[in-house]
Amino acid sequence: MLAKLINMNLFRMRRSASTYVTIGAYAAFLVMVFTVMLGSRMISSGNAEFAEVSQNVTTGGLFQYVIGGDVLCMFVAIATTVFLHGEISNGNLKNIYGKVSRKYLLVLSKTAVILPVILAFTGIALGASVIAGLIYSPHCISFGDQGWNLTCFTLTHVVLLLAAASLAVCVNVITNSTMVTLIASFLFCQFGIAVTGTVTEWIHGFSKFTLSDYTLLGNLYAITPDSTGMECLRASIVAIAVIAVTTFISTCVLERRDVK
Repeated sequence: MLAKLINMNLFRMRRSASTYVTIGAYAAFLVMVFTVMLGSRMISSGNAEFAEVSQNVTTGGLFQYVIGGDVLCMFVAIATTVFLHGEISNGNLKNIYGKVSRKYLLVLSKTAVILPVILAFTGIALGASVIAGLIYSPHCISFGDQGWNLTCFTLTHVVLLLAAASLAVCVNVITNSTMVTLIASFLFCQFGIAVTGTVTEWIHGFSKFTLSDYTLLGNLYAITPDSTGMECLRASIVAIAVIAVTTFISTCVLERRDVK
């Protein structure tokens, strides 16, 4: 049943113009970022992170810059919310709600269908990094000796981004509002890491426990190609835990809701 739901959702996603608009918007965003970062050193020098990447251009460094952090997480949340809005607006959810007795399958299918979009975002980021490197620093088109580490970094971030999609699904199911989900996603991506950092500093006053190591955004920022296998494993476990918890909450809400 889950496979059928995923296939049905994939069909709707392929036929939806909003899917390609969102992917195109991310590609346009990367063009703008690399143009500003590498094409205008005066602008990039005002941002420490910009300056570090632009002064030492490598394909791996550019890829890490656009994959890590909260920007791609925000695009994933937007893509998820847009897809869910289409499901509600065209009546698809109402048509299948009564036919699926195990509501968690509905939730999992909503999350799983975002995976191809995440992979598309990741592929575009890699392609854009290679092209930007060719244009601005052709002698540095290299991943160095980080091939395997970069692979682990990428896979870990894919799992983390899938967890972000699951979180967006959960918020949408609870609120039943596209606008609220978008606002919540923006606030989470914009201020989540700052809140986590503040709480961590407070905790460090009496304990060495680092909260960011066990949060979604904390790991999106912390995991780099230099991260160890154990750090990537920890981040993946955090992502799986987020998916499990948000799926459980969404299922409970759906089972108690009368979809009309």
